[in-house]
Amino acid sequence: MSREYRGKRIVIYPAYFDANLSRREGRRIPKHLAIPNPRLEDIVEICRKLGLNPEVEADKVYPRNIFSKGRIIVDKRGSKIKTLFLIASELKKQYRQKATTAS
Repeated sequence: MSREYRGKRIVIYPAYFDANLSRREGRRIPKHLAIPNPRLEDIVEICRKLGLNPEVEADKVYPRNIFSKGRIIVDKRGSKIKTLFLIASELKKQYRQKATTAS
């Protein structure tokens, strides 16, 4: 990520929202907002809905887990954690809707 974005944009990895991971393994949000195995495409879709102007870098890997591919660069809303909570709450809603329609 270029230095020109410093303070305006943030990097997000799908592992931040993964309920299967511990905080030490890279989850950044509380477990009650996390979902199992979040997909990069779902996070990008939510970021578009929220108007965060996502840029996908599919070839990048998460430093804590080299098997986790892809990252997203989005506009910052408040602090990084506030932006993550905003995305996580929408991701959780979408996950619940898919779970209820599947059953």
